[in-house]
Amino acid sequence: MLCENCQQKEATLHLTQVVNGEVTKCHLCESCAISKGIDVHATPLDLGDMLKNLKEKLAQVQPKPSDAPPDSSAACPGCGATRAEILKKGRLGCHQCYDVFSAEILPVVISLQHNDQHAGKVPRRASAHLKTSVESARLRRELDKAIASENYEQAAALRDQIRALQMEAPSP
Repeated sequence: MLCENCQQKEATLHLTQVVNGEVTKCHLCESCAISKGIDVHATPLDLGDMLKNLKEKLAQVQPKPSDAPPDSSAACPGCGATRAEILKKGRLGCHQCYDVFSAEILPVVISLQHNDQHAGKVPRRASAHLKTSVESARLRRELDKAIASENYEQAAALRDQIRALQMEAPSP
């Protein structure tokens, strides 16, 4: 399959995006993906492992049969999804599910991403403050890596970039 962008090279990156239930697929070669700012060397998520971990973590926090029965009537006010439906489908119904079921979801997210904050791409329409915050966090992670690998020149340059970003950062 050829790259949808350049129509010359073989597509090696296949992206699927779901927005409001509408599925969009995009097939890109490595160079076009890089030019669009996509990290082609990122470790792909193993959905099977993620769902398995979610079920295990939810089983740990749910009461045992000898305890009080789980509140099966607890549902998300946004989409109406229940705990049982989320376990069955292996995915959340909407953004409000994160708040309603946060006690069950947060340990799974932390175990998978090693952080409770999103570290991926930021939508183009996001506020300048959010973009600055995400960029600053990315630079800090790079700074930590540079220090760990004793690359102090790169660390100093990253430190300066972080300072410059903070100086020009818009107020929230």
